[in-house]
Amino acid sequence: PPGPRDAGSDAAARAWTSSGRRAQRLAARRGPVTVHSFFDLPADDARSHELSGIAWDDAARVLYAVQDEKAQIVSIVPDAELRSWTITSALPVDVGDTNDLEGLVVLPDGYIVCTEIGPHIWEIDRLGKVRGEIVLPGYFGTARKNKSLESLSLSPSGRYLFTTSEATLGCDGVLATNAGMRVRLTRIDLETKDIIEHVYLTDATARSDTDQGVSELLALSDDELLVLERTFTNGIGNSARLYRTKLVAGAACTNAEHVDETTTALPKTLFADLGLLSLHGVPPAKQPQPSPLLDNYEGLAAGPDLPDGRPTLLLVSDDNRRPTQVARILVLAIG
Repeated sequence: PPGPRDAGSDAAARAWTSSGRRAQRLAARRGPVTVHSFFDLPADDARSHELSGIAWDDAARVLYAVQDEKAQIVSIVPDAELRSWTITSALPVDVGDTNDLEGLVVLPDGYIVCTEIGPHIWEIDRLGKVRGEIVLPGYFGTARKNKSLESLSLSPSGRYLFTTSEATLGCDGVLATNAGMRVRLTRIDLETKDIIEHVYLTDATARSDTDQGVSELLALSDDELLVLERTFTNGIGNSARLYRTKLVAGAACTNAEHVDETTTALPKTLFADLGLLSLHGVPPAKQPQPSPLLDNYEGLAAGPDLPDGRPTLLLVSDDNRRPTQVARILVLAIG
């Protein structure tokens, strides 16, 4: 891909206000989180596999998802009631050998994507060509293999881009999954290029063999987010929990050489535990799972309103191209 240019401020100027309004509605909404619907994408369609970061486009009424193995952006269109979904196209993204795309933001005239390899954040046009890079602090280069950038979200104002690594950076020490992991929740000002970081602590796990991490972020405002924490334990299955957090000065770690257990973490409150949600008609899981709804959820986006006016959250699971997993779109209703 071409070298870096001043991509950030352009992206902020082109921010999609409708996306921001949906996130703001979610932030203000109070009430129960329930499952509206689920839809399993066809396993015989290669475009269904390895979907990760997602973004909803109100104007086109399309859900976009990055497909990491082939470095593509897949377009998925719902029916009027958000119960059935159809894959319509796939756009190849020309990022050379730095594929493994995991996060996605939609702009009116392009996209922002992040890749675990590098890692990198690229701004690309609607033809899939890179037109600039948003540069991260150098210590993100210490990210562990396959535990690097997994998330990307634009604030409703369009000014701030959020990301974090899936697991603790190498410069910040051991993973410490049995006590939770500290990751650097990173906010990039697309106008000034200023970067601030805050410590976010994942849930503790009872087993050291549990694969754990932050798989997605959704910005609700310039300083408030939903964080998707996901785990997998062989023989038990997945967990997926959404937490609400807010940036506070006491948890800042900007430019810190090392983040450890002495560093204060951001406060967080549980927004939804997918393992406790239910819906009639969900088929049995293809591998052991605490709930048939659960799988490897990696994508999160503010979706369109339901016909009754309730806002939605959309989630997508990455099937890793394995027969024991499923590529599922889950629609949650809020309130």
